[in-house]
Amino acid sequence: MRWLLAGLLFALAVGLAIGTAAIRADNARYRFAVEQLYRDVHDRWVELGRLKLERLESSSPERLAAEHWAHLEAQNARRLEALQ
Repeated sequence: MRWLLAGLLFALAVGLAIGTAAIRADNARYRFAVEQLYRDVHDRWVELGRLKLERLESSSPERLAAEHWAHLEAQNARRLEALQ
């Protein structure tokens, strides 16, 4: 009877060890995926900042004024269409 109980306890310990190893491996896989996603988001954030600076540097007062006039003309055209 003692040997049967010892065998069952050993089988339980082995099952517990295998289950623990499987959970740890799954956690490592998920952790790697999350870290990869974090790196991708961080890279995109840095690229967004670079693009903002590039756009700010490329904006001149003349170009901004031209865009403003185009916006005002488009708004005026919409208002005239709404009146008709």
